[in-house]
Amino acid sequence: MNDRNVLIVGASSGIGKTIAINLAKDHKVIAVARREERLSALEEYGIQPVAFDVSHTAEIDIFVKNIVNNTGKLSALIYCAGVQDIKPLRVLKVEEAKMMFDVNFFGGLFFAKAFASKIVCAKENASIVFISSIAGRKPEAGILNYSASKAAIDNITKGLAKEIAPIRINAIAPGFLKTEMTEKFDYIYTDEFVSNVVKQYPLGLGSTEDIANMARFLISEQASYVTGNIIRVDGGGAL
Repeated sequence: MNDRNVLIVGASSGIGKTIAINLAKDHKVIAVARREERLSALEEYGIQPVAFDVSHTAEIDIFVKNIVNNTGKLSALIYCAGVQDIKPLRVLKVEEAKMMFDVNFFGGLFFAKAFASKIVCAKENASIVFISSIAGRKPEAGILNYSASKAAIDNITKGLAKEIAPIRINAIAPGFLKTEMTEKFDYIYTDEFVSNVVKQYPLGLGSTEDIANMARFLISEQASYVTGNIIRVDGGGAL
């Protein structure tokens, strides 16, 4: 176990949960999510759970500073929080569109702002990793707002790499993964749909562990000269 504190936002399920468990083997992990009952299940891995709704963007700064007061400075921030809704434009409501950006984009932006503070961020090899999506570059009908929110994450990944250096900023863009988020759309992501998707992926469908392994690399010393990248981890699905 090393003494690096890693804050993982959106850690109660899917990619975020897998990353938290993966890193807890040798990091001090603080896991953040809205669903407190799911977070508590992570304690058996030595993970510190803290409940917070990332859509409350005005409260993020003081929330992060309170964490640091309890745990010490943070070496890495991994922002995994995200929501997806599959709706055609004709039925998309303004409130729904704004909420998706609050969680998928503005939450990430303001957690990054809080992390960049001198009283929050440890100096040595500090880094931020966002979870983006190949949808940010490959929008499809029904997920235009989701795709736009991920494209916005890609944009700030590059911009923040310039603005808050030497903190390193990178994003991971997964392809299609079967997670709890996609499973709630089982009327769309049927076995037939998934079978057709697999044919488009040269290496087949990946797992959340594939994303966790890349996150581990990006916050490590081995990636100390890597910043401003959107790295596809998609088995060739975006080719």
